Amino acid sequence: MSSILTNSSALTALQNLSNTQRSLSKTQSQISTGLKVATAADNSTNWSVSTKMKAENSVVGTIKDKLKENSALVKTATAALTQIADTLTKMKEQATQAGDVDGTSGYNEVNKALAGLAKTLTGLIDGASFNGVNILNSATAGVNIVSGWGGATFTTIDLTSQDLKTTLTTAVTAPTTIASKANAETLHAALDTGLTAVREYAADLGAVQNQIDAQSEFLESLSNSLTNGVSSMVDADMNEASTRLQALQTQQQLGVQSLSIANQNSQMILKLFQ
Repeated sequence: MSSILTNSSALTALQNLSNTQRSLSKTQSQISTGLKVATAADNSTNWSVSTKMKAENSVVGTIKDKLKENSALVKTATAALTQIADTLTKMKEQATQAGDVDGTSGYNEVNKALAGLAKTLTGLIDGASFNGVNILNSATAGVNIVSGWGGATFTTIDLTSQDLKTTLTTAVTAPTTIASKANAETLHAALDTGLTAVREYAADLGAVQNQIDAQSEFLESLSNSLTNGVSSMVDADMNEASTRLQALQTQQQLGVQSLSIANQNSQMILKLFQ
């Protein structure tokens, strides 16, 4: 039935065109943003889960950065310990030479060498600072390195500090001046004690470094998994979106033509009365 009051064909064509334009607008938004879920209105479940995963990934990123910072701290201290051990070894060599010295002049030369090495030792301990933190002296307490979280609490790697300045000063300078074979033997024993303390602490730092490296590797994998998980839920498939865009553009053109044809029906009725 044809009516001059209601053009059903035009209404149907207009509705179809409006649907096509809405789909076209959504597809164009996906292409411009790269997201199929940009807001909760697009898919409330995926948006909620992906938002939580993004927040978790942000926390992971912060922990990764702090692990890198603390790794640098440990490496700085470890490098210093290597030099400290070398310096203590050189002091042992001087103490050994002092065991065969005859006469005061010989001891004077050894004592001068030991004094210089003692200054080097102090400089190494004081210089083992990273970002204002030095774990080789008494000025700094232990560091709790945040490495992750479990439930409602953070997990940490315990990094203890050592008062090496006091430890080594007590051990090394007990005989402040070598003036006899007995002094040299006492110093040699003290240096052995100091080297043992340095080696043990270096081993502790090595274990901490291994923990940091392992946790950093895990967090890198976790971050990648979270990133890929978010992508699978909210990222648009650009190949699919591009193909759909072309199809919708064609539908839009056809819809406009269909609406134009439907609107001509009224004109056709008028011709019946001419």
